[in-house]
Amino acid sequence: MKKRRHRAKSDILIDLTSLLDVIFIVLLVVIGRQQTLTVKQQEQIAASQTIEEASAQAEEARAKYELYMDQLDMSDQLQNYVCALSVYAYYNEMNVTERHISILRKGADEEIETFDLRGENVTEPMKQFRAAVEAYIAANEESPIILSLNEGDEKILYRDEKAIMKIFSELSMEHDNVFVKLK
Repeated sequence: MKKRRHRAKSDILIDLTSLLDVIFIVLLVVIGRQQTLTVKQQEQIAASQTIEEASAQAEEARAKYELYMDQLDMSDQLQNYVCALSVYAYYNEMNVTERHISILRKGADEEIETFDLRGENVTEPMKQFRAAVEAYIAANEESPIILSLNEGDEKILYRDEKAIMKIFSELSMEHDNVFVKLK
């Protein structure tokens, strides 16, 4: 029989290099996985915030849409009760002394009525213009009437704008149902 040789405990060498390599690799994998999870969690948080913002914007848009639709319905209903008269004053660019005033009336079957102003003496065309506006007011005396003018437009001369606004203000003081739309 062979003699077994007993080694002393101090003679045993354990090589831990490969174990340490495995532990470091596992540690790197765990840290990398944790980093990946953190990035994914941040992306999920950002996505949920974006969804919340989009939902809030969609709710706001829906509320604005409903308000807009209500206003359209009201506008359609008001057209049956309110009369409007729009005045568009303009001048000929080739000849500034030749100016025109056009009246567009709501519900009028006839063409747009136009008054020509030439030169400095415009008293008669302004009287005709006032008479046409007064006739419209008399024809619609049971309804509110809104008078509007292209104020501040480059196509209207200042003196014509002031003369028309003076007529509008006089008519609004004479009649309770006449209102002047300002800018």
